[in-house]
Amino acid sequence: MVQPGLEEECAALRARVVELEARLAATEAAGKDQHRAGSAPDAESELSLLRAALHTLADGVIVCDREGRLVYSNAAAEAMLGQATTDARPPDWSERYGLFLPDGVTPFPSSELPLSRAMRGEVTDRVEMFTRSEQHPEGVSMAVSGRPVRGKDGDLLGAVVVFCNIGERKRYEAERERRQRADARRTAAEKERLRMARLLQGLLDNLDVVVWAVDPKGICTFHEGRGVESAGLTRGQLVGQNFLDVYPSDHVARALAGNHIHVIDDGEEVIWEHWMVPVTEDDKRVSEVIGMSVNITEAHHAKKEIEAKLALIERQQEVILNLETPVIQVWDHVLTLPMVGVVDSRRAARVTDDLLAAVSRTQARFAILDLTGVEVVDTATAGHMLNILSAVRLLGAEGIITGIRPTVAQTMVSLGLDLTRVRTLATLRDGLSFAIRRLPSS
Repeated sequence: MVQPGLEEECAALRARVVELEARLAATEAAGKDQHRAGSAPDAESELSLLRAALHTLADGVIVCDREGRLVYSNAAAEAMLGQATTDARPPDWSERYGLFLPDGVTPFPSSELPLSRAMRGEVTDRVEMFTRSEQHPEGVSMAVSGRPVRGKDGDLLGAVVVFCNIGERKRYEAERERRQRADARRTAAEKERLRMARLLQGLLDNLDVVVWAVDPKGICTFHEGRGVESAGLTRGQLVGQNFLDVYPSDHVARALAGNHIHVIDDGEEVIWEHWMVPVTEDDKRVSEVIGMSVNITEAHHAKKEIEAKLALIERQQEVILNLETPVIQVWDHVLTLPMVGVVDSRRAARVTDDLLAAVSRTQARFAILDLTGVEVVDTATAGHMLNILSAVRLLGAEGIITGIRPTVAQTMVSLGLDLTRVRTLATLRDGLSFAIRRLPSS
């Protein structure tokens, strides 16, 4: 793409070159005529013409001799450098004329300047550099080309560089790059919006939900989702209608007032769960409310069934626990507690609570702990049973252990349990007989 203004400048330069070529041709013709007439060409006129031509160029031109002395610079060069050229030595050129690498910070090595390289016989093309001066504190970007100047015999006579201001082009390229990045971001954002729209549409088409939105006045602006059919409506049917009139509950009004709403609408046939989110502007003013309604009828019924089953299981567990520790009043003031299975800490605590409550309620004199159904006893189980009997004794009743099996008896002895303070009898019948005999006769 052609830089704005560059085409006109190139056209002017081409016209100027044509004019110079015509003048040179005229000069050569005049020189030939003079030579034929026996007169010498006017060298001073040719030099003046050459200087005038270089002076009018839009590009900067600097010429130095083989020693590095700057012998010529045109107006464009001095304008871009912000100063006239002096007799500065080549090692000082970079510092003297404020020359930097394209970053505008790193000084350009003087030995690598196109003019320095041309003095060594090298050819350079469009080397980019940056110059900063008091006249141009913002700096100027330049493209510099250098050529060695040789005589007819090939000897190096000096060097010349031509440079142009590429700041406008760089600004144009930077602006173009910025626009390209902005276009890429817009394209990526548009693709992301399309992707999100497809995802949302997929959810709306496959889930039993309704997504809707209302403006600050309650007018519906969006109404989509497969769940619309569950409400006996069609998609978009409520767009343009006022939700405050369609649904007289205050939920939408509260959301429009800035409140986040989550509510379950327990209808007769369909149960809906609603979420309503207010969208606010920078001034905290609600601009719209976005809502999502989910048909949870099946989930609600399943939850009710699960809760009913859990309640039944809890009641069954209660019955089982009661069967595990049945406290039976077999005679006036005589209670019996048949133990079956393993007695752990939880069961021992429950047995103790139930037995003590029964002793207190019936004013029992004897509590018989029957171990006929206990096949294994460890230290913890034996300790639980002794604690139960100790608690019964504190309430004024006597605890009796019956039905100890031989293996249980051996275990208790091997564990070194002290049962001297506990009355033990062979069978539950023996325990009942003992307790009845001890009861005072009425």
